[in-house]
Amino acid sequence: MNALEAMHARRSIREFEPELVPAETIRQLVEAAGHAPSSKNTQPWRLYLVQGAALDALRADYLAAFDAGEPPRSPYVYSPNPLPEAWSGRAKECGIGFFKHKGIGRDDKEKRLAHDRENFRFFGAQQVFFIGTQASAYAHGTFFDCGFVLDNLMLGLTSLGYGSCPQYSVIMYADLLKKHIPGTEDTLFIAGLPFGRPKAGSHVNEFQTTRLPLDGWFKVVE
Repeated sequence: MNALEAMHARRSIREFEPELVPAETIRQLVEAAGHAPSSKNTQPWRLYLVQGAALDALRADYLAAFDAGEPPRSPYVYSPNPLPEAWSGRAKECGIGFFKHKGIGRDDKEKRLAHDRENFRFFGAQQVFFIGTQASAYAHGTFFDCGFVLDNLMLGLTSLGYGSCPQYSVIMYADLLKKHIPGTEDTLFIAGLPFGRPKAGSHVNEFQTTRLPLDGWFKVVE
């Protein structure tokens, strides 16, 4: 699979096989992802792989916090509030379409809660990347640089036959992340990335969002 094919094939995967991505494959993937560009070659990213007993413990703490109704705390502003009208329309289309795909009714609070809960169990993935940067040196541009690495990871996983799902929600319990990942006191976590082999025959993984036609967001100026 070449780069363009990986760009078209990538989608958010929310159900995984139990197999682990081999350590050597991960090493090669991360090494390649680290070739992302950054301002003045600062390479401000920090990447952590959580798996095994450490992930089990983190998942248990996340679910305990969610089930106890502990409010998530956003470490940064992800989206404007309110969303611009065009953005809001696409967001509603995505949400309504996904719930319909999963057979979740508008007033089914129990299933909607279970849907949200899946985020905090990392969709059952056995391996999760967390990307962040130095909190005390944070600037908006560092998100730009870290995003290049995250995109490289997603496209690399896709090209190798794996899948992933970028998550903002899971870094809203950053205190739990710092509890389970040593040496992260001065880390601003930006996103989580559960990954693995997509589960064969998974209905939830079949969901795909629409994309704007090219003339809706691309212009050539000559």
